[in-house]
Amino acid sequence: MEMQRNRAAGVTLIELLIVISIIAVLATIATPALGNLKQAGASRSARSALSVAINQARISAAMRRQQVVVCPSGDQDACDRSTRWHHGWLVFFDGNRNGEHEPGEEIIALNQAQSSGIAILGSVGRHRIRYQPDGTSDGSNMTLTVCDGRGVSAARSLVLNNSGRLRTGVPSPSQASAACAAIGS
Repeated sequence: MEMQRNRAAGVTLIELLIVISIIAVLATIATPALGNLKQAGASRSARSALSVAINQARISAAMRRQQVVVCPSGDQDACDRSTRWHHGWLVFFDGNRNGEHEPGEEIIALNQAQSSGIAILGSVGRHRIRYQPDGTSDGSNMTLTVCDGRGVSAARSLVLNNSGRLRTGVPSPSQASAACAAIGS
């Protein structure tokens, strides 16, 4: 007579440890890629939000035939004399044409500070964007450089010309380096 063994179906401890090890290795490989994806999304979102605010300012100036100002603003009430836009910005009708937001001047849009891993740095000497009633922008061309934790090679820019048109581009190495150095400040 042949003896039959009763074998219990299940997973051994060694098999379980092998599966857990494989999952740990895969998670370790995937984590940096997910971090880069998150930073790329935050950077794209910041550029998009600023682009929308600038285009909204131009359209509002032309439609209402009034001067409109876009400026960096940490408190979303007054313009900062800064080239650091990642602390937030303000868009308003500038009734007295002095470039400063004052009580009674209508706010069109505002944006709070970006996430801590994003920096947006404007051109030196340009603390605001001013749209005339015809939709043109006075002053010199302006570049707003956006950088995230991925570094200089991933930095992108928004370029505003005197006619008021905005386009995206790749910043110069010095612009990208300056913007990336401003992360966290």
